[in-house]
Amino acid sequence: MKKKNVYDKIKDEEERLKEENKSKKSPDIKAMFSQRIFAFLIDLVLLSMITSLITIFVPVNDTTTKLYAEQDRVLEGYVDGSVSMEEYVNQMIDLGYDISRQTVIISIFAVVISLLYYVVYPCYNNGQTFGKKLMKIRIKKTNDKELSMNDLLIRSMINNSILVNIVTIALVLFLSKDLYLSTSSLLSSIQYLVLIISLIMIAFTKNAQGLHDKVAKTEVVQADTVKEDVLCQVGN
Repeated sequence: MKKKNVYDKIKDEEERLKEENKSKKSPDIKAMFSQRIFAFLIDLVLLSMITSLITIFVPVNDTTTKLYAEQDRVLEGYVDGSVSMEEYVNQMIDLGYDISRQTVIISIFAVVISLLYYVVYPCYNNGQTFGKKLMKIRIKKTNDKELSMNDLLIRSMINNSILVNIVTIALVLFLSKDLYLSTSSLLSSIQYLVLIISLIMIAFTKNAQGLHDKVAKTEVVQADTVKEDVLCQVGN
């Protein structure tokens, strides 16, 4: 028998969910894995564009401008061979740290924009971000209670790197360079691991819930199977 690859297993799981949804008496039909992935990517691209457009108007000081220019110089040196790989990596790490310290205000703006997009906006938009709306899916509570802003905050802190970004801002302000670099690298690795685990859980578990869904007690369902006239609660 031919061994199935990951893609085939995901397709089989989606087919299983379709058959399960057909036989369900409940009107809540779970979102397909592909719908959630496309919604996530759409949101990621859109949020990056929005953040770039807004933060471009945040003024930067002369020191930051010089640091960016130095990054370009180091990159050009590496391309033309005058800077070795080791020198390039070391200098870019140092410059990246200095830029992070100089652009804390921009990082704070980025976190605020993420909170507005992933927490406030879906709270008043039927549990949908723009990506979820396009893919016709939404977030809801597993116990059918009203979705709250706190639920969306918990999900986003885990799934959309908001918690890691907040901690990273604090680290760059209060830690030494070496400690900051090692700690932020560890946090990034943990965030990637959380995303991978969540993807596996969504694709292969019966309830199709990622870690963020499990913690917040939410699930993602087809949007046309639920009411659209209820706003979520600001509290629990």
